[in-house]
Amino acid sequence: MTKEVLEKAINKNLDIPKQKARNGECYCLLNNDIGEYNSCNHGCLYCYANSNKKLVMKKLKLHDPQSPILIGEINENDEIREMNQKSFIDTDKSIQTKLF
Repeated sequence: MTKEVLEKAINKNLDIPKQKARNGECYCLLNNDIGEYNSCNHGCLYCYANSNKKLVMKKLKLHDPQSPILIGEINENDEIREMNQKSFIDTDKSIQTKLF
């Protein structure tokens, strides 16, 4: 997703720092991991996080909307880390999409 697409979607300017491609080809703008390989059903061609479509489907069946984690329940071997995320919304600029 490009910066421009995100800005249009939220109707705000973004100040996103330059970053290197992940795994050589992925230039996803907001690329913080949320924690589970082979768990996204979007099927992006260059995604580093999915390597096995059958495993993706198996893990998606374990999703519990009431669970505090993405897939399944918390196990004793799980590692959960708090991450800080700085807002990339540029509060010094605004987008004017309509005159009236």
